[in-house]
Amino acid sequence: MNNEIKNPSRFYKPVSMASCLSLLILTTGNVCARSLDPGETETVTPGSAPEAWYIPPAAVLNLNGADALEIEVGRGTLNAQSATTAQIDAFSGATVNLTDSTVVNTTTNAALSLLDSRATITTSSLNSQGYALTLARDLRPVSIGSSATITNSTLTGELGGGAVTSFSSLNLIGSRLEGTGILANGLELAGGHANVSAASQIVGSIHGVEFQEDSMFAPTELTAQSHLTLDNSSVQGRTGAAISVDFATPAGQAVLIDVLNGSSLIGGNGHLLEVVDGAAARLQVDNSKLAGDIDVAAGGSASVQLRNSANLVGNLINVDSVTVDSKSLLTGNVQGTGAGVIALDQGAVFQGAVSGVSDMSVNRGAQWNMVGSNALTSLNMDAGSVRFGSSEAFNRLDVARLSGNGQFLMDTDLATGQTDFLNVTESATGSHQLLVAATGSEPVTGAPVMIGNIAAGDAVFTLQNGQVDVGAYAYKLMREGEGLFLQPDKETPSTGTQSALAIAGTAPTVIYAEMTTLNTRLGDRRMTGNQPTAQSFDALDADGKKSSYGLWMRTYGNSYNVKNSYGDGYKQNQTGVSIGVDAPLPIGDGQWLIGAFGGYSKTDLNLKRGSAGSIDSVYLGSYLTWFDQQTGYYVDTVAKINRFNNDVKVSMSDGTQTKADFDNIGVSASVEVGKHIVFNRGYFIEPSVQVGAAIVEGKDYALDNGLEITNDETRSLLGNVGLAVGREIVLDDGSKLQPRLRAAVTHEFINNNRISANGSDFKNDLSSTNVALTGGLNYAPAAGNWQIYAEVGTSRGTTVDQEIGGNLGVSFNF
Repeated sequence: MNNEIKNPSRFYKPVSMASCLSLLILTTGNVCARSLDPGETETVTPGSAPEAWYIPPAAVLNLNGADALEIEVGRGTLNAQSATTAQIDAFSGATVNLTDSTVVNTTTNAALSLLDSRATITTSSLNSQGYALTLARDLRPVSIGSSATITNSTLTGELGGGAVTSFSSLNLIGSRLEGTGILANGLELAGGHANVSAASQIVGSIHGVEFQEDSMFAPTELTAQSHLTLDNSSVQGRTGAAISVDFATPAGQAVLIDVLNGSSLIGGNGHLLEVVDGAAARLQVDNSKLAGDIDVAAGGSASVQLRNSANLVGNLINVDSVTVDSKSLLTGNVQGTGAGVIALDQGAVFQGAVSGVSDMSVNRGAQWNMVGSNALTSLNMDAGSVRFGSSEAFNRLDVARLSGNGQFLMDTDLATGQTDFLNVTESATGSHQLLVAATGSEPVTGAPVMIGNIAAGDAVFTLQNGQVDVGAYAYKLMREGEGLFLQPDKETPSTGTQSALAIAGTAPTVIYAEMTTLNTRLGDRRMTGNQPTAQSFDALDADGKKSSYGLWMRTYGNSYNVKNSYGDGYKQNQTGVSIGVDAPLPIGDGQWLIGAFGGYSKTDLNLKRGSAGSIDSVYLGSYLTWFDQQTGYYVDTVAKINRFNNDVKVSMSDGTQTKADFDNIGVSASVEVGKHIVFNRGYFIEPSVQVGAAIVEGKDYALDNGLEITNDETRSLLGNVGLAVGREIVLDDGSKLQPRLRAAVTHEFINNNRISANGSDFKNDLSSTNVALTGGLNYAPAAGNWQIYAEVGTSRGTTVDQEIGGNLGVSFNF
């Protein structure tokens, strides 16, 4: 009978003398077992009487659907398929393979114990009143360790789910490991490795996983570093922590814990990790969401790393260092050891308060959202940001040394003078931006407000976007001595006020752009081969056609750059369509034409810092034109009414959004007088003078951030002097083609339109002199009753530039 020392069922805690005697009995061998010869192979099939077995070196026992009692494997191999056995002890390089099998132990020994051996367990069940599984090394001078790969199996033990010592490794795949007794842990690691994956579960009545000292026999002997890896799996301690480090770790051998890919830790006492005095742990959370505290006892140490969108909600107590990067989120307070370090990087967010933390770095898009007031020895910024907290409370950040380049997001109540405050007590270097929350409410006093104190250093502080929007005006940053102040600037309207000025000033350009398409139509009507007829066509076509009814449609688009009185500007883009009908009036000594039209246009405004506005315009109008064929004189008159739906979305200086919308009415009219002069070969010129007037209803409204706008009526008086030159060409097939070019000078006379923002008046002066150049082309077929026409142009002015404008139309005469 082999008398080698077998695997004990517990290794990790001090034991009584009675326990040692029991251990001695366990290691004497099973004298009642059936023993194979070395190298022998035995196969047991269903129906055989259960026996206890001893498998010596090179021997193989196959259990195929059979039952067995206790089995000892000494450098042999056990293969169990659909079998049921009592406890299995394997040692000295033995191999155990279990598939669809059950191991039940009714004693306090392990269901399966491995000593310098290996096991593969698939879709099986291990149950014991002791441990379900132990993996150990022999304590002789050369330690080998044990290994087990467990797939889709269930392991339960009264004293504990499993235990793994130095140089041993456990691979748990899609399996459940549980310690069910009142004092049981799910897994105990004493220098061993555990890789837990594929939705595996480790559950303990006290702790889910407990890291322990390696050997009760030789505590000073060399031990390995414990390492737990969870991959899409969970660890739960029902009454204790999810993970506990329960011994003084050797120097340089902090236990390693990796929580990966959707894994979870659940502590019945609210603790994810507990570290005792003298112990050290490194916890890395990668792409997983955890909730619970990390509690390190005085004299212990721990470092915490969150990576790849990890999320941890809980307090970190007495930790040495915290690293949060790769868009991870830490929500909770961090209590350091006095020399604690926090590093935020690559879009990470930390929301909480700090104490006992000496140094912090906030880099590459990371952000610290402070809770309460905080103090640091050193703060280094590299494209990171610090938010002082919510707008409901004002906080203070005390920093001895500030360096790098970063952004501070602050709130200030200019009505009360309360504010977040940055206090640098020793020195500040680098370049830093302050983003102070904007508001539409008006300050009570308009006095400067101190938001920071910089004791020394060459740091540069600026405001994001150069200002803070406060009510109707902007505030600028001023540095005086050591102080940083917000100073009101009565020369600079706030972004909300600028947007209101833009909306109010846009309506006249919308009106005139809609009317321009109609004026062009009236010219087209004179220049067709139908009466009323332009002299140019009369010279070419003396067929004496009678006046006719007309139906027409025109689409148009315009793009403007607009400057205002406050050095700001915006871009304006308009598109629309007009439809009209007209008929001749055979009265007087000339030719009269009366018509009606309607249409729709949409104008989009691209305003400062991403603000935007839009005006939807619906309009109806009528026109009357007179043309004397003998002299070439003409008079065109137009009257129009518009309904505007105005919408504005404002991006404030701090990036917050506010909006408003309102409706109003506009009326307009224009009169154009000119003469059509024809030369030989179809050439012509057409000088003209035009006067246009418009008035748009004033309207009061408020942005949803509290900025109140009062619009006076917007008025416009426009004069235009122009000259068109062109030629009417009769093609070989009798159709007509008319290219033309027009130059004009336009002047807006009204310069005193006004709006009011929170009771402060602003002049909305859009008076401008513009020079415009337009080219057009008409085509009328010889035998048809229709024509098409197109036009494109541009203009430059002191206030308004038209980058480009164009229209395309078609008309029918019947």
